[in-house]
Parts: sequence; C-alpha cells; structure tokens
Amino acid sequence: MNHTDRTERLLNLIYTIQKSPGIQAKELAEIFGRTSRTIQRDICDLRKYGFFIDSSTGAAGGFRSRGSYFLKPLVFSGEEALAIFVASRVLLEQKGFPFRGDLESALAKISQVIREKDEDFFKSLEPRTSIVVKQIKDYYPWGEVFTEMNRAILDRAMIEITYDSYNSGTVSVRKVNPYHIMFKEGCWYLIAYCHQREEIRIFRVDRIKDLHRTDEQFPSPEDFSLQEYFRESWQMGKGEPVTVKVRFEPPVSRLIRENTWHPAQEIEELEGDRLIYTVRVEGTYEIKQWILSHGAAAECLEPEGLREEIGRELREMAERYALRETPDFSFKI
Repeated sequence: MNHTDRTERLLNLIYTIQKSPGIQAKELAEIFGRTSRTIQRDICDLRKYGFFIDSSTGAAGGFRSRGSYFLKPLVFSGEEALAIFVASRVLLEQKGFPFRGDLESALAKISQVIREKDEDFFKSLEPRTSIVVKQIKDYYPWGEVFTEMNRAILDRAMIEITYDSYNSGTVSVRKVNPYHIMFKEGCWYLIAYCHQREEIRIFRVDRIKDLHRTDEQFPSPEDFSLQEYFRESWQMGKGEPVTVKVRFEPPVSRLIRENTWHPAQEIEELEGDRLIYTVRVEGTYEIKQWILSHGAAAECLEPEGLREEIGRELREMAERYALRETPDFSFKI
C-alpha cells in the first residue's frame, strides 16, 4: 500500500467533510473512488489520530467536523476555478497527454474547494467555455518516455536515446542532457544538449524509438534560457538568421495587422490598406509555409533566395493543378 497516497486521501477527507457538513459515506466514496466501508475505516482512523468527526444517521445525517485544529483548506472562487479548468481542458483533450492522471486528480481536488457562493457561477459557465488546440497525434504510447525524461530533467541525469531523424532520414543513438519538454504546434519536443553534435538540439518525442537513463550526471544549465533559445525562431526552427519582408494585400492585411505573429515583427503601412511585414528569424522553412498559407494576398519581397524558392514551388503547384482533360467514366455497352 502506498502510505503517501493514503495520507493524502485522509487529509482531503478532512477538508471535504469540513467544507460539506453532513456529507454521507456514499458521497465520499464516489468522490475518492473508494467503497463506503473504506471511508468508514478512514473516519475511524482519523478519530484515533485526534480529529473530532461527528456522525449521525437518517436523511439529514452524515459527517461533520468539530474544532479548528487543522489548516483551513485552500478555497477557490468560481472565477479562479473556471480559469484553471478551462486551461486544463486544453491539455486533457490532447490524446495521450502524458500527465493526464495527475491533472485529473488535481482538478478533482479543486472542484471540492470552490467557495459555496461561487459554485453556481462555475457550474453555469464551465461547460460553455473552451480553448481548442490542434494535436497531430496520440502520445499515449510514449507515456514511459515522458516519465523517464521528466525524472532525468529533475535529477540532471544524462539519457541515451535512439532517434529517427526527419532531416537525415537515419536512426542514430545519441547521449543527451535533457533540459526541457515543450508542447508546440501540435507536437511534444525535448530540448536537450546533444553530445554527438556538441550543441543544443530539438528532438520530437514521437521520433524517439528508445530511451534509457545513464549513470552520468550533467551540471545545471545555468546559461540556458528557453526564451532566448527560441527568440529568433518563427516557431521551432533553427538556422541562420535572416530578415524576411512580405507585402500583404487586403483583406489579409487586416488579419496580419490585428495579430502579433512574432515578438520582433515590424509593420509598414502602405496605400490601399496594404502593408509590408518585416521580421528577423532563424531559418526560412517555417515562415515560408506561413507566407504560402495566405495565398495570392502575400508576396515575399526579401530575401531573394526565399522569394525564388516560393516562386518555384508555386510554379510546380500551378503545373500540378493545371486543367486536364476530364476522363470519360461513362459505361459503353
């Protein structure tokens, strides 16, 4: 039996009874996922430990605590609980979210400590508020990988991974110092120092074929800043810094103007509701996809190499989508 889990349950049991005087064993059993007999046994143990818990039978009966000998439970307002639940739902809706069990347990505890006067507010708005974040795949099969990565990050333990590289198309074994785990653009990534490349690299978690912890430790990366590392990335990409200029035509120009696409962006207004968007980024692959996503309303002006690359892709697309003679699918008898 895990004594830590039981101690946590007993403390939460006290808090729940204090918050909901008259609550019955059956309700407590549903909240804590135990049988009514287990709850009764827990109540007996709490009384042995010196907690004053009264009980009564009948329709109005249940458990009540007496005294103020323990810490007053944390209490959330309806607005606070709503904010936490909405933000958490973004993660719980992701298939294979690696910390699902712990997050669901935390939310269950929060739901028990909403101020009584705010419960109606929370219950009325919680089902009507949501955030949608795209996810590319189900990460359930990588559950053990996430667990080992988190432990290695906390313990500053070097790990050895078997990695299937997208760029090179090869599978290699690498020793890395794990620094950070990040979810971005629908995927999970490990940010780590790669001893093979002798630099910080980004590894997509679903391309890690195998992982095991080594006995080697690595020093705390005090000079590493995640914000600084991605400061000039468009999303996750790395490469040579380059200044990109794009001219946008209406109505897309309005969309560009209304949003912050990159912290270092600059916008120059032109006549006719047009604008020139300028930003300095590392690598051009990601921003190229962004420019192409806006179709004919976007024209890359600089750098010339990127402009030519986009032009080639558009010509290839035009050839591929050129009108062709429609096949005759009619049946001849």
